[in-house]
Amino acid sequence: MKKQRRINPGVLNLTLSVAMLALLVAAFLPLININYPWLRIVYCVGAVAAVVVRLLQRLEYRRNPDTPLRVRRLQHIEFWSALAYLASAYFMVDDPYHPGNWLGFLLAGAALQLFTSFMIPYAEKKESEKKNSLNDRK
Repeated sequence: MKKQRRINPGVLNLTLSVAMLALLVAAFLPLININYPWLRIVYCVGAVAAVVVRLLQRLEYRRNPDTPLRVRRLQHIEFWSALAYLASAYFMVDDPYHPGNWLGFLLAGAALQLFTSFMIPYAEKKESEKKNSLNDRK
């Protein structure tokens, strides 16, 4: 039987943080008229890294059967936010002269990310309170 390798969540979180910082810097600088051609590459690398990390995180929490359904659904939304960043990178490279296209996907991904960053801890807390109340009744 082959032993499955576990991915270190600390490494994934660090990689995701670096990817999000790359997205932030590469998206903010053109908005204040600091345009370098390599910023698009940084943005694309950040978007691809965010998708890869979210994909690996998705594989990890699917292995854990104790994850509540609501948290799993919120983590799926996080994956879709990373895909919105990837679509934003495509529009940034394909049509840089119309910033509304890539900015729209960037803002949509950011809104989803913001929503899930508040709702996942709330759902986990609610689930743990529910388990504790069931244990108290017994």
